[in-house]
This record gives sequence, structure tokens and C-alpha cells, in this order.
Amino acid sequence: MPGYQTHLAGGAIVFAAVLVCVVPYAQPTVLIAGEWLLFSLAGSLFPDIDIKSKGQKYFYWMILILLLMLTYTQRFIPLACLSIAATIPLISKHRGLFHRAWFVIAAPLGLWYILSMQYPPIQQALLLDMTFFIAGALSHLWLDMGLKKMIRI
Repeated sequence: MPGYQTHLAGGAIVFAAVLVCVVPYAQPTVLIAGEWLLFSLAGSLFPDIDIKSKGQKYFYWMILILLLMLTYTQRFIPLACLSIAATIPLISKHRGLFHRAWFVIAAPLGLWYILSMQYPPIQQALLLDMTFFIAGALSHLWLDMGLKKMIRI
């Protein structure tokens, strides 16, 4: 199976493909395009957060930062929800839930919905971020399994 470098390359390739499709409508700045690249690369590592991997390492560093920010701002309900969600990769088997196309599409869209209700002014920007994340995650599945196995339900 491909290593993390191959998954990052796949994420970069799908970033370029999706960017070509989005540029005529969004006309992003270089900074925004860099943001989308990071989301694509994060998505390309995401399915492997259920094993000891680079993706898991970055995921838990991000979770730690978010937990500290939520603690500092005394937002305890989101803190509790994030804490519970962060344990799911630890109890999942590899190539289980996180290697399902429906999950790598539904989870970011669910997060987008929740965040867009809390922060309506950035709803469109969040949707584009999630689009690039999903593209990166799907590239991971495609590299791991091929197209036929990736779309199984």
C-alpha cells in the first residue's frame, strides 16, 4: 500500500484538478489557494488516522490545539463533543469506517453544516475547504483500493 508521501502526492494532484474547476467561479487569492492545498493534503492523510501514521500524528496535534483553545475560551460543550469524537479513531479498526467513501464525504459535510450554523458569514468558504478535504480523502481511498473497491457501500 502507498506510504504517506504517495498519499500527499495524490492530494496535491486532486487539489490541482479541483482548483482548475473552482477558479472560474471563486477566483481565489494565492493565500486561499494555499489554504485549499492544506485541506487537500489533510484529506489525503485523513483515512489513516485509525493507525499510527503521519495523518494520526497531525490529527491529534490539531485536536490538542483545539482542545486548549476551547478550554481557554470556556466552551465546554464543544470541548466535550470534540473529546468524544477524538476517541473514535482509537477504537476503529484499520480500513474500517475511515476507509469508506460515504464516511469521508459525510463527516466533513456534517462538520461543515454544524460550523456554518455557528458562523454563517463563512459558510461558502467552509464549503470550499471541505470540498478540497473530501477530494484529498477520496484520492487516498483510490490509491489504497482502486476505484471499484472505493465506491463499495
